[in-house]
Amino acid sequence: MRPVCIFSKFFLVVFANALLFFNLPIWLQAASYAYLCLLFLPARRWRQAGMWLAVCAVFVAGDACVLLYPDNLLGHYLLFLFSALGKMLPVVVVAALIFSTTRVSELVYGLRTLRLPQWVVVPMSVLFRFFPTIRHDYHQIRDAMKFRGIAVNGSDLALHPLRSMEYIYVPLLNNASNVAGDLTAAALTRGLADPQRKTSLYGLSVFSSDLVCLIVGLGLLGCLAYA
Repeated sequence: MRPVCIFSKFFLVVFANALLFFNLPIWLQAASYAYLCLLFLPARRWRQAGMWLAVCAVFVAGDACVLLYPDNLLGHYLLFLFSALGKMLPVVVVAALIFSTTRVSELVYGLRTLRLPQWVVVPMSVLFRFFPTIRHDYHQIRDAMKFRGIAVNGSDLALHPLRSMEYIYVPLLNNASNVAGDLTAAALTRGLADPQRKTSLYGLSVFSSDLVCLIVGLGLLGCLAYA
């Protein structure tokens, strides 16, 4: 099967945000998590699919067991961890799917097809490049620290939070403003802010994976309405 197209991913954003407003039964929560995680498979993201399935399984099991300790500190902690944070998990999974399987040109084409204004298209294209660039800068900082014997492993970072902030977050925040400016200049250089009608080499293609994604998603939303 082909990976889902950009419009199916827009539907997944709506689907994940709709889950935030409902208290899901355990079976529907597990079905929704599995539905989102399995969408990594058409894009051949096997490792990410397995990782997110494992994370979702932990949250489903924790949410099912949270009422075993209702009247003590452990019960309140588990309630916050698995219920409150678990509601955000579908949004995180969809964000990971979009960032790992979508090209910027595909995103821009989809936004323009929806007739969104330029003040939406340009910031979204810049933001889409921003997070991968920041992640790359973070890995470069960590490699430089390990080369100098500073905070070689994660335990050193946890034991010395002020040093971690000094060596990682301060240069990362300073570099973030430069990255944002460079990406904005690159987007404007490519003519994204030009008011004239744009052409695109990317074409819209709807595959069987998109139909399956839409049908299953609408079915889960229907179950959500009657649950």
